[in-house]
Amino acid sequence: MLFFALLFAGLTIFGVCVGFGTIGGPMYGQALNSYGWALSINGAALAAFFVLTRARRALRVRHGATTSANQTPPKSLLD
Repeated sequence: MLFFALLFAGLTIFGVCVGFGTIGGPMYGQALNSYGWALSINGAALAAFFVLTRARRALRVRHGATTSANQTPPKSLLD
């Protein structure tokens, strides 16, 4: 999960560079700036999601909470 957070953080940096115009140029008369900013926003959102998911899992394990994977199922539908 941390690998994907770092991957999308790198994608965010790439998107910012495209947004500022340091990487890439106009293609067929269309500027890439808006694509770069969209890429940076999406990359930052996904990186933050993966970091927060990892932090919540670590916090849950640290406090000894059970996850859905190791809970015992209810004995009947009314439990």
